[in-house]
Amino acid sequence: MQIPQAKLDSWVRRYGTNSNSYVLLEGPKSYFTTPRVDGFLAYQVSGGIALIAGDPVCAPQQARRLINDFRSAMMRPVGAYQVSPAMLEAFRAEGFADVQIGKEATFDLRRFTLAGGKMELVRAATNKARREGVVVSEHHPFAKNAAAINQELHEISDAWLSCKGNHELGFVLGSLGLERPSAKRYFIARSENGAGRIEGFIICEPIYRRSGYYLDVTRRRHDAIRGTMELLSAEILHLLGEEGFEMASMGLAPLARLDDPDLLDHPVLARLMRFVFDKVNIGYDFKFLYRYKAKYHPHNWEPRYFCFNQRRLSLSMLRAVIQVRNAITLEMLLGRRGFQDKFKTWKHAASFIVGFCWALLSSSS
Repeated sequence: MQIPQAKLDSWVRRYGTNSNSYVLLEGPKSYFTTPRVDGFLAYQVSGGIALIAGDPVCAPQQARRLINDFRSAMMRPVGAYQVSPAMLEAFRAEGFADVQIGKEATFDLRRFTLAGGKMELVRAATNKARREGVVVSEHHPFAKNAAAINQELHEISDAWLSCKGNHELGFVLGSLGLERPSAKRYFIARSENGAGRIEGFIICEPIYRRSGYYLDVTRRRHDAIRGTMELLSAEILHLLGEEGFEMASMGLAPLARLDDPDLLDHPVLARLMRFVFDKVNIGYDFKFLYRYKAKYHPHNWEPRYFCFNQRRLSLSMLRAVIQVRNAITLEMLLGRRGFQDKFKTWKHAASFIVGFCWALLSSSS
């Protein structure tokens, strides 16, 4: 059943509490709803696996019913990526296992400040960018005479993506979204006191039910003036606070701060995730991403989970996540030889799972 875009949008406005709730409205997703629940699930099917993106978009007390009806309708294994604590119990009550995949950096905008010793690094970076003439402003992509700036944003994004595999990661990450009006907000940093080139930009998406915004899509020139992104982030957080919003998120720090006691139920996977965090850099450096977000000293680190209705994560489930996220292809992981042949040794299996961790958990755009 085709669900009208306006209806999906109204549900996100009414129930969207996850940082990626608004992102569910874009990209190649399918949507599931049931007469028993006011809300929906966003998902994709790959390799016989149905993968839910983010949280169910509904009232918390109705989440179990929506999950139950979805699982019955799919009649196949189901996974759910980047589930928040608010919805975790609903999945567990429906028989799903789960594993913590990292923590999300969130801010209380009423308390955010650059003052104090702990913010010295960020403050120094922002001051350097200001001295170099970098100025932050909000861009309205459908305003009159916006075309030139839109084109420059595309050029910066394309150059940035060329270093990341030439495609957006998708699924629970937003895109430029310059093709149609939306609730996204665009903040740009220009050099030469606002008269020069765009050094970098950040696109924010609303988190309606938490009175906040998600600082989602971040792009900069490879030779951007140092401190540009720190200045952008700090200015956005200050502005949102002044506008009366309550919170903001910098998104998931994948594999960081893994402290859930239930990780003891997945000892091999937990050890592997910690190894990937410490040692592996396949396109994204997990430790760098964590340190970048941590230097802003978020007021909260909120855990996020991957839920699955299997006793243990299967290779088919892992493979489906890789394909859905389009972050890394099986050919990249396995070469040209057959899938089964590559798993004849533990070394190749481990390589595949490391690739899975990268594809599943990379959440910085």
